[in-house]
Amino acid sequence: MKKAILTSAILTASALCAHATTTFYSGVTAEVNVPEFFPLTQLISGSGSGFEAASPHDRLGNLELGTWVTNGSGSDYFGTDPSNPQDPGVGPTPVIIFDLGSDVLLSEISTWGYNTTNGNGAREFSLRFATVADGMGNFADSIIFNPSFVADLSATLRDSNVFGQEVTARWVELTITDNYFTDAPGGISGGDRVGLGEVAFAIPEPGSFALLGLAGVGLLLRRKR
Repeated sequence: MKKAILTSAILTASALCAHATTTFYSGVTAEVNVPEFFPLTQLISGSGSGFEAASPHDRLGNLELGTWVTNGSGSDYFGTDPSNPQDPGVGPTPVIIFDLGSDVLLSEISTWGYNTTNGNGAREFSLRFATVADGMGNFADSIIFNPSFVADLSATLRDSNVFGQEVTARWVELTITDNYFTDAPGGISGGDRVGLGEVAFAIPEPGSFALLGLAGVGLLLRRKR
């Protein structure tokens, strides 16, 4: 009976976490350091504008109206041989700086992919943070935390990347270090640009972390028994 009750508690906690309300920040602005083909304003449409307001928060819009992408590099954007005439070289590393307007509490970044059938979608990225006291551009002055993530390729589904800790910051610097292009057999086309479908910053409701903790404790107890 105890095992049945424990299993039920775990499943209930997991189900509640999956449907927990998430608060997305709106009014976000951003700037990028590389030439654009589709503008960056399409990447930060705000809460429920570029994506469904209700869970599971699927992305809205089509390729041109709902995405951001850099200009083409003429070859593999993240190529490794700039001296090779057949491979003009690496495009400039895209760095996007998001301004949340004031110091806010953050615990996750959500991303939506550029195009499922195209290798231009951003794959690997890292984050740095700065507070109002730090000033824009003074990343890591007071927040040493520098998480890295792998973005999902899907152009529809929300990819929620939880930081693992809460951070209070006004500016978030997102550096993209790879896309989904590969020249291996069976790889998808593209690769000369870097793009994303949507970006949103959020913090789950307080109960979400508590429920995750309950599920984790339940799993540990189950293993011991």
